Amino acid sequence: MAGLLTAQALARHFHRVSVVERDSVPGRPVNRPGVPQGEHLHVILPGGQQAIEGLLPGFADELVAAGAVDIAAPTELLWLSPAGWIDRFPARHRIISATRPLIEWSTRRRVLATPNIVLLDGTAIDSLLPGFDGRRVSGVQLHGTDNNPTALRADLVVDATGRRSRLPAWLDELGFERPAETRIDASLSYASRLYRRPPGARDWKAAFIQAKPPASGRMAAMFEVEDDRVLLTVQGAGGDHPPRDEAGFLDFVRSLRSAVVYETIRDAEPLTSIAGFANTANQRRSYEKLRRWPERLVAVGDSACAFNPVYGQGVSVAALTAVRLDEALERHRGRSLDRFAPAFRHEVAAAGKAAWMIATGDDLRYPSTTGAKASAAMRLQHRYLDRVMAAATTDERAMAALTDVLFLLARPESLFKPAMVRRALRHPNRAAKPQESGADAAQIGKSVRAWDSHGRRHDDLPTFLVDPRRR
Repeated sequence: MAGLLTAQALARHFHRVSVVERDSVPGRPVNRPGVPQGEHLHVILPGGQQAIEGLLPGFADELVAAGAVDIAAPTELLWLSPAGWIDRFPARHRIISATRPLIEWSTRRRVLATPNIVLLDGTAIDSLLPGFDGRRVSGVQLHGTDNNPTALRADLVVDATGRRSRLPAWLDELGFERPAETRIDASLSYASRLYRRPPGARDWKAAFIQAKPPASGRMAAMFEVEDDRVLLTVQGAGGDHPPRDEAGFLDFVRSLRSAVVYETIRDAEPLTSIAGFANTANQRRSYEKLRRWPERLVAVGDSACAFNPVYGQGVSVAALTAVRLDEALERHRGRSLDRFAPAFRHEVAAAGKAAWMIATGDDLRYPSTTGAKASAAMRLQHRYLDRVMAAATTDERAMAALTDVLFLLARPESLFKPAMVRRALRHPNRAAKPQESGADAAQIGKSVRAWDSHGRRHDDLPTFLVDPRRR
């Protein structure tokens, strides 16, 4: 996704853009080897949607027309936060939910329709080609299916090869320093499965049951996706891996703080096997801090900064970075590209700063986290943010401010404005019960305010949500 969106940005400024892809790209929405997380939940956050729309106008509507589910948040979202159930206020944001194959296929189709973008699939990159003066990169060495190395010369090279990028080694080969790397790992793992959408009317399209660290690291996210299906992803922390066998998986789902997800899928028809994933560490390569950097080389996406995927930020940050690249190249129009790449490193770091703060800040709540520990200042910040979350359960303005940050529409610092501090501190911190059973369905009926698409309130919820006797 980072490579495709970056290519669209580059196409506005270069005569030819080559997208080099190691996989053989399928012509339909299916999982491929180069996306190990492809079977798990994906959403496009509102901040990412805005960025993608700037590059590919009409993209969100096209994705929905292809089958993706348009979710009005928080109206159509059941959200159990660590502080309790979030009231379902009138819709403020739009979340697009679809499987990763559909998101990527829709993006690729739009990008490759741009005349000056070409795809070189089934092709790997072996190394960077140095420039004549040793100060720049002049292209890449390709290795295709015919096993013959080929030099691809370029005015600008962008590395979007993801978490396993070999760029640090390539820099070393060219005589440049390797970057310092930060890795913060909460030892989270998750498992996912697709189900046929259960029959019956519901006034919600997604459920999000957050963990309550440090007492519990178990969480679940269940979203409707294309083709009348539901995708469920469950998470465990600190080695508490969700089982991948039938009985163990259902027991894990049943143990969550709310029974809503279990009640929904226990009799639903499973459509896939249970897929696991455990490479969830936050990983940042600080390229912007290197004293020397090759001219004509840029690193974006997970190659530069990768986040715990459970927060759903990767695609959105890639889109935000691509927009910054487009804007930077526009400012640079008519000038030599020399000195462009070293300066743009700081733009890449800035594009991912808020997402990094959110992901690592939350992961540092777990005792199992390695790579860093929460400082006294961080623990104080956690206590304050707990008050913000508690206020957001029933205060619409607090919820708006919080979701603007979580959805990458506002900077985290906005939660510390005086008006927000007053709302947080005067709100009672009503913590949710550490463990909740099927009886908490009655609590949903009491605390969740349901709204229709016109903002009119109604209090009736589906029977299986409000009847604690059903098991």
